[in-house]
Amino acid sequence: MGKLKPSSAWFIADANVLIDYADAAPAILGRVAKHIGPVYVAADVLAEVEQLDEAQCKAMGVNVVEGNLAQLTEASQRGGPLSYEDKLCLVLGRDNGWACLSNDGPLRQACTTQGVQVVWGLEIMLLLVEGGHLEGVEAKSFAHAIHAVNPIFISSKILSTFEKEVDKKSPKK
Repeated sequence: MGKLKPSSAWFIADANVLIDYADAAPAILGRVAKHIGPVYVAADVLAEVEQLDEAQCKAMGVNVVEGNLAQLTEASQRGGPLSYEDKLCLVLGRDNGWACLSNDGPLRQACTTQGVQVVWGLEIMLLLVEGGHLEGVEAKSFAHAIHAVNPIFISSKILSTFEKEVDKKSPKK
């Protein structure tokens, strides 16, 4: 898991990460917004997430944004492996200097190609643990809850790696 550049502590969330946290640990995104940096979601991406609406996002501290006409037009171009919503995350991240919060392989690759920093969904909890804003045991518990609702993409191997990283990042007492 990479180290965030200090200037990139603002995030644009993809639907897969929103769904994972909405299902298992909705308070985490609010903690990230409060302690690490603002979390944004494109309105069109939020429309894909049945578990959340705009009012719930606002209550958690997640900002719902609209792209401008040029961004929406660019995202709507056909072709390639990305959906319109994924392209919109990429464009908004690139244009605003936000890190893309996603577990989606093709989106992460496209972001890397265009110089947009990428952050894994579980990685934001490591930032909270490292900053003393989340206990390691809580992070592990939330990760297990996410694994339970999304075992295909948050596999046992990913969970094990995450737990080891939590142990490394947890403040020593």
